Amino acid sequence: LKLWEHLHCGASPPPGLLSSGSPLGAMRAADASGRQKVLIVGPCEAGKSTIANVLAEAAETASEAYRPTVGVRILECETEIRSSSQRVTVELWDVSGDYQKFQKCWPAIKKDAAGVILVYNPEKEKHEQEIENWFQWFPRAMNMSPNQVLVFQSLRRSDVPRRMPLPAKLATAGVGQPAAVPADDLVSARKHFSAFLEVVRQSVLDKQRQEEEDVMKGG
Repeated sequence: LKLWEHLHCGASPPPGLLSSGSPLGAMRAADASGRQKVLIVGPCEAGKSTIANVLAEAAETASEAYRPTVGVRILECETEIRSSSQRVTVELWDVSGDYQKFQKCWPAIKKDAAGVILVYNPEKEKHEQEIENWFQWFPRAMNMSPNQVLVFQSLRRSDVPRRMPLPAKLATAGVGQPAAVPADDLVSARKHFSAFLEVVRQSVLDKQRQEEEDVMKGG
């Protein structure tokens, strides 16, 4: 596991992190299908960092203290794509929910992303409307297809339904049903993430193939 913490939006990124000549950039350009960048976005206090840590196998339970993300945290992990038995390196970009403060960083954050995970807590009154905004700001603005979007509902209480209905704008856009991630079973998120990566990888391969065909036609 590799972790870069607190990429401040007003400052230069850490050396080698975002530049085109960086190890990350070079490896992504060399084999996009073997390296995936996935963004984790949503409202403040939705549980994004907790889920990011669980997906990267850096933790299996939530931290007791709430620490708001400054800018973005980048976690790197390896996982196996079962359909092809291929090992894939995944960059998880855990994006701050403070959009007013860090929105100017979004172009760099969005660059080369292959998928987006939306995280919200349906127990919080305003989160449903806010997650619709995050959908518009990220997957919709990035022209992603619905299968490049995964929705996690981060549940804290045991007395609420295990899964709440998908917000209307996401359902209308064709986004798949949300996966409920209860506080007492955070590791359940990993199986949904693994299936999501299979779809994202195929989307990347399809896009590459289409671009190659377009080049051939143009030539």
